Amino acid sequence: MASMAFWQALIIGALQGFSELFPVSSLAHTILIPYLLNWGIDQRGTNFLAFVVALHLATAIALVIYFWRDWRDVIMAFVGSFKGRQLVYDRNSKFAWLLVAGTVVVGIIGLLFEKQISKFFEDPALIWVVALFLVINGGLMLYGEYYRRRVEQGTAQPRQKVAAGQRRGDRNPGVYSYPTFQSSQMAEKNQAGFKNTEELSFVEGALVGAAQTLALIPGISRSGVTILAGLIAGLSHEEAARFAFMLATPVIGLAALLKVPELLKPEARDILGMTIAAAILAGITAYLSIRFLMKYFETKNLRPFGFYCIYVGILVLIIVQIRK
Repeated sequence: MASMAFWQALIIGALQGFSELFPVSSLAHTILIPYLLNWGIDQRGTNFLAFVVALHLATAIALVIYFWRDWRDVIMAFVGSFKGRQLVYDRNSKFAWLLVAGTVVVGIIGLLFEKQISKFFEDPALIWVVALFLVINGGLMLYGEYYRRRVEQGTAQPRQKVAAGQRRGDRNPGVYSYPTFQSSQMAEKNQAGFKNTEELSFVEGALVGAAQTLALIPGISRSGVTILAGLIAGLSHEEAARFAFMLATPVIGLAALLKVPELLKPEARDILGMTIAAAILAGITAYLSIRFLMKYFETKNLRPFGFYCIYVGILVLIIVQIRK
């Protein structure tokens, strides 16, 4: 880790903050950028692991800060759903339980397979595999948008489950809503036929959450595949993004907390200054990314990110072949 300069740490911190939430795979960029620039950083060392843990914690904190009102409502609704001996669904409580369903599934799968997958990709000779999965990530997003257009045009099975008389605000008691989570653009889209998040079944919520496990593979974007899963389940882009980011918050945060002991090791003290500086920068860039993306997905889609991943992945594959 001694080979990492302060300015390199800042670049990686900013890169982590931006790419963790953009659907372009932060893990792939953290691996590929040092390789492309010949930085020679030992990414398997204890110090680098501690450094990355701090960046992930900063990203999780940024997510909590941006969605703090949503988390306040979710936590209150979750606690309030335990009344007597029965679970009571009221307003935000369905959304809270969907978050639980999605988080539990990804947590179990992550604990079972994270170490094996990480060890496999530790080999520097497998840079080309990371680039290949980045191309696959882009292809998935482009196909997802293609499928979504077919659905909207009525050439695939429609997902219009919001019937007349059951729009948000005048639903029957058995249907759940969380009005504090929704913008006017989101309401218009839902009236056009998209589902609201609380209309997802627990199985659908768990499957959307489980999509995050694909991000264990460098090159596959956590936010990208989760948003894509939400789109396939019938959500609008904006609502799928919000659900994806809120699902990511406990996953990123808890994964980082489990590795906090790495920050407490004596070796980590040698890089304490640059770690703190990079983490602050990661938190700031992550917050700015969330603000941008939530506005972006009100009217736009995943296609630009899909093309970006394909182009960058192919470029890296070419560079790998040239350097052989």
